[in-house]
Amino acid sequence: MAEAFYIGMDLCSDFTQLSYYNDITREPESISQLNDVETYLMPNILFYSTKTEHWYVGGEASEARFSEDGVIIDGLFQNLKNTETITVAGKDYTYQDLFLMMVKLHIDSFLYRYEAAVVKKLVITTPEYSRDMYQILSRLYQIMEVDESCIEITSHLDSGLYYIFNQEQDLWINSVALYDYNADGLNYYRIDISRNRKPEIVTVTHEDYSSQMSLAKYGSDTHGMDTDFAKIAEYEVKKAYISSVFLTGVGFTNKWMKKSTNVLCQGRRVFVGQNIYTKGACYRAVGGEYKEFYDRFFIETKENVLFDVGISLEDEKDTFIPIASGGRQWYNTHGIIYVIPDDTDKITLVYRSRHNLEEKRETVKIHGIPKRPNKTTKLSIEVEFESPNQGAVIIRDLGFGKLFPTTNKIYRKEFNI
Repeated sequence: MAEAFYIGMDLCSDFTQLSYYNDITREPESISQLNDVETYLMPNILFYSTKTEHWYVGGEASEARFSEDGVIIDGLFQNLKNTETITVAGKDYTYQDLFLMMVKLHIDSFLYRYEAAVVKKLVITTPEYSRDMYQILSRLYQIMEVDESCIEITSHLDSGLYYIFNQEQDLWINSVALYDYNADGLNYYRIDISRNRKPEIVTVTHEDYSSQMSLAKYGSDTHGMDTDFAKIAEYEVKKAYISSVFLTGVGFTNKWMKKSTNVLCQGRRVFVGQNIYTKGACYRAVGGEYKEFYDRFFIETKENVLFDVGISLEDEKDTFIPIASGGRQWYNTHGIIYVIPDDTDKITLVYRSRHNLEEKRETVKIHGIPKRPNKTTKLSIEVEFESPNQGAVIIRDLGFGKLFPTTNKIYRKEFNI
């Protein structure tokens, strides 16, 4: 019987990290490179060996390029929009083809270590949403030959929350600080919990310090970096009572923190790790008990939808039927319902705030459909988003079986809440 794995993938521009869920420890575990068990950052490069006629990825590609003749391919992130083709061993590839190959090979490099291993669920986390990358990755399930529902794409912020809220509760009894110091600079996130209502609300405050702190700015001046970070940390810890601090990103890999450590460790626990996002994605892949915080908390971030979209049945109770529920990233928020109108050609759309249940309503008149007997028209009502507060409701005439064929009429109502 094939062994099935829940996998979290942190997909960044230069490196990829992987983790899998260990059924014995009931925790995600980071996956090291096959040729270097001490290294978890896998370079995003490909190498085709003309000797073995084989593709290599990550650390194995870095190693093979110096010992064998072949073709090295990097810069895949930077060239996703490049329409040129690359010919390797007589075959033409687009950069998108090679990018998807790289992602699959990263996963395969882990699966190959087990006999007949397969992916049960894969969650890919990226620094931020990119429509181009999202569209490319949406084809990955075909290449991996798995069901489309086996693969999800999310953000670093969402994965960070999944990781934090699956740690022991003492760490997030009050506010939590997350510092992300990567090649682009320093970003700070403060996670606050409001417990005076149900569901409890988690809000995330973001401060961009990249103009003040970047790796390029300091070079070897670790003392200056430590001093500047200590000032930022001291300023931020005064704003809220913080239970714990999480530090992630390549900027925190070297042991330069001295003064800033003293600031951060006063009355709170501090954790440094490069695997927060990949392990958070792995928790999300497992789901079940690990998504409990999404049931307990309503999550407010700059990328999440803060309202529900649905329809009113216009009955005595003014029943609300949800189509898409808020609390998720806008690009992962969608929904569809099917209705059979009862003696009406109108649909009442309802946009309901998750904060105070305030509503905005608008009525859509379904016109252009042939006159049919009552309750013999079936409609699909679908919601899609273009941003956290913008999107559209799409209504389609589905007809009613063979008796009343569809007109293929489509009605699109855009909204901006």
